[in-house]
Amino acid sequence: MLRFRYLSRALLLSLLWLPVLGAAADLYSAEAEIADEGADSRNRALAQMLGEVLVRVSGNTGIAAQPAARPLLDAAPSLAQQYRYRTVDNADGVVRFLNARFDQAAVESMMRTQGLPVWTQRPRVIMWVATEERAQRALLSLENHPDAVTAARARADERGMPLQLPLNDLEDQGRLSAADIWSDYQPAIREASARYPHDVIVAGRLVGQGRDRWAGSWTLLSRDATQSFDTPPQTLPEALTFAVDQIQNLLAARFAPIPGAGSGDGTLVGFSGIDSLATYGWLVESLGGLQPVSKIALREVDGDRFTFELDLGGGDADLHQALAGVAGLVPEPGGARVETTADGTSAGFVPPQAPKMSYRVTR
Repeated sequence: MLRFRYLSRALLLSLLWLPVLGAAADLYSAEAEIADEGADSRNRALAQMLGEVLVRVSGNTGIAAQPAARPLLDAAPSLAQQYRYRTVDNADGVVRFLNARFDQAAVESMMRTQGLPVWTQRPRVIMWVATEERAQRALLSLENHPDAVTAARARADERGMPLQLPLNDLEDQGRLSAADIWSDYQPAIREASARYPHDVIVAGRLVGQGRDRWAGSWTLLSRDATQSFDTPPQTLPEALTFAVDQIQNLLAARFAPIPGAGSGDGTLVGFSGIDSLATYGWLVESLGGLQPVSKIALREVDGDRFTFELDLGGGDADLHQALAGVAGLVPEPGGARVETTADGTSAGFVPPQAPKMSYRVTR
């Protein structure tokens, strides 16, 4: 579950603090497979690649579905600073790729003009993971799972996240144990993290479900706030990849909200049954394509339930009618969100923050 715990309600405003941020990798370059070297294929690929760049620059996976992003995608060929082709020979023949770098200043200027967030400096993330299988707990030895490490790093690069994985050497093992992570013993977690440059600490707890499936519980630690979320049973590479996505979604919602969205002036809508990246991507794309929706902001994650704030060009009735036409969404009763204080006690229900509409994804 996503839980916010603060030292006091006055610290709500402190969520706006900006840490000493780490520069992400090159956010403005991308590569795509291409059928041929004709202008039509090139322009389609450039629009696709610019969509990937917008995700990295904004931190928002649904940015390309925002109506405000359409002028940028249409202008992709003119925003490309340079591009080149390369070919790879494999068993099926020659595969062509187009590599492009987009003009940083032009892209950022156009994004700001369109009211899209520009988030080029990111909090540096250190990720610790402990596992529990057959009643045995241990720190995850990532060197024994190179496929999982590759998947996590690849997704972090796609999202523009400066991700640090610990060495898990003798020094780390002497400072931090699986029990520390499992019990959320923050002094030990913070002490072990001190040797690594970081702004945000992530502590993950993965429980083995058999057949290489792991259910996860994850906690983000920053200076003065804690956020938590769960991930469904998945393979280890999928679990780490999904966690990276969730972490970046939460950080983007905090540090790079879409201007005018997520401010409390829009309509909150809850969606349950989101248990994979594919489902999340489908939902964001579907919401972005609805006529009344002008902006989308992720507000809360609670297990497989996501709450979005939607800025509308029409009224709630128009949104309800539009959502009724989306195959794969079924209306369901909503629920109120509970806010908690630093000691975990309830700060009471917050009716204005409860979703006005709730749906379950059935696709």
